[in-house]
Amino acid sequence: MFWHYTTGRHIDAIFNRGVLEPHVASWAQGGLSAVWFSTNDFWESSVNCAVQRPATQHRLLGTREMTELLCDGLFRFSVKSTVGVVTWGQYCEESRLTNRCVEACRRVAAIEGSHPGRWLACLGEVHADEWLTVERWYGDQWGVIEGVEEVLPPLWAEEDFLLQAAG
Repeated sequence: MFWHYTTGRHIDAIFNRGVLEPHVASWAQGGLSAVWFSTNDFWESSVNCAVQRPATQHRLLGTREMTELLCDGLFRFSVKSTVGVVTWGQYCEESRLTNRCVEACRRVAAIEGSHPGRWLACLGEVHADEWLTVERWYGDQWGVIEGVEEVLPPLWAEEDFLLQAAG
C-alpha cells in the first residue's frame, strides 16, 4: 500500500476539488508534475515543513510534530492499486533530471530521514473515486475520515480527544 501525505493547510482545497493534483517538486525543477506517494506507512518525513531565516536563507527542517502543529494537522490518502505510478528512479529518468539534481535530492532525503526508494509518482491527477481512505494523525495513530465526519480511532473517546486538544 502507498500513501499521499499532506497537511491541514491543503486538505480543504483537496476536498473541495475532489482531486490530488500533480505539482513539480521543489527538488525537481524542470521535472514532470506528479502526485507523490510513499510506501512508508507511518509518516513521510519529506513532507515536513521547513523554517527559513530570511536574513541568511538558512533552512531548518521541521519534525513531524512541528509540521502537525504549524500546518493544521497531518493527513494521508491511500488510493486504489490501479492508480498508475512510477518509481522515483523511473520519474528521474522520464523527467531527464540531471545527476546533480538527483544526488542533491538523495542527500536531502537522507538528512530528513527519508528514502527515495520508498517514493512513487503518479504523473496525472488522482480523483476522489480512486481514493480508498483519508486519514488524520491523532498524536500516536491514524484515524479514518469519512466524508466530512471524522471517525476517531477505536481507543479514543471523544471527550479524551477534546481534553487533549484543549490542554
